[in-house]
Amino acid sequence: DVSERLDIVPAQFRVIVTRRAKYACRACEEVVVQAPAPARLVEGGIPTEATVAHVLVSKYADHLPLYRQAQIYA
Repeated sequence: DVSERLDIVPAQFRVIVTRRAKYACRACEEVVVQAPAPARLVEGGIPTEATVAHVLVSKYADHLPLYRQAQIYA
């Protein structure tokens, strides 16, 4: 016997942490090597591509003004 139910999870915000190790050579003290940072959609900004897409879809497809989105997210 199998039954199915539909459930919804409200919008969740999560912080994605990217850790990049720094490596140094003991013989040559001036050289420190670190992997390049991943590319961002907005330089110096913190939103991910999914966050920007959600805001744009809410604004233009769902006709939610930005001030109302700010109230929802608060």
